[in-house]
Amino acid sequence: MPTRPFRRLTLVLTTALGMVAPLVLTAAPAQAAAPPRSFSCSGGLGEPFTVRTVSGLLTAGTVPYNVIVALPGPGAVVSNRTGKAALVGPSWLHAGYTEWDVTGHTQNGDLYHLNLPPVLPGNGGFFDADLEIDFAGGADGNWQIPMFDCTVTGGPARLSTPSGPRSFSCTGGLGEAFTIRTVTGQLNQRNRPSGVVVTQTQSGVVESTRARLASLVGPSWLHAGFTEWDVTGHNPNGDLYRLNLPPVLPPLGGYFDADLEIDFAGGANGNWQIPMFDCTVA
Repeated sequence: MPTRPFRRLTLVLTTALGMVAPLVLTAAPAQAAAPPRSFSCSGGLGEPFTVRTVSGLLTAGTVPYNVIVALPGPGAVVSNRTGKAALVGPSWLHAGYTEWDVTGHTQNGDLYHLNLPPVLPGNGGFFDADLEIDFAGGADGNWQIPMFDCTVTGGPARLSTPSGPRSFSCTGGLGEAFTIRTVTGQLNQRNRPSGVVVTQTQSGVVESTRARLASLVGPSWLHAGFTEWDVTGHNPNGDLYRLNLPPVLPPLGGYFDADLEIDFAGGANGNWQIPMFDCTVA
């Protein structure tokens, strides 16, 4: 959006010699507005013909609008909705999520519902979603398509660096109860974790406690687009703990995914990479 032109304000001052001299004051240019927050998701059900992409814009209140549903490839739009999505209510498909009717112009009378977290991050963030399709209004069957690592671009800076204290909690495992771990901690405005505690979920035994800020390792090798943090704290076995997080995390009430790496005895006794879905921000 173009910035406003400079406004010129001229004041007439009289000098000591009686001459009139103009004083020109130049106002600062208006700050450019942040680009609108947009999102893009993709997912399928294991076969190429089931893959769908969903893209659109988001209001400050996380209402999707101008939503397009498409098949892979150019020009394969199957639904195009101009304007805001209609709120359906709490998602029946994904606990804690919100269901939106994003159905637009379609040729076959198909219905499209998008299930989103109630709060989404800003520029650089990720989130998960679920797309429901009722073919011919449900007469020809329906699909529920999970969509992971949807991307967010644009939006005001406050959505990328939320102010105020935030805590997080994640839980995940590798299919056996003894592998389940819970990770809790705090997040600062720059989305950096601190006070991280790793607990064996089944037994409640605390494995690692780190009071200070996590150390930045760098871009995650395990999860594309994520950031790797060393959250190793005091533990009796010399285990190392690294938490892979999105670089931008949501405000209060949001969700995100993470990956916990554990190097037992510094790696001498093997390692685990534990995926953690629907981590909460409170």
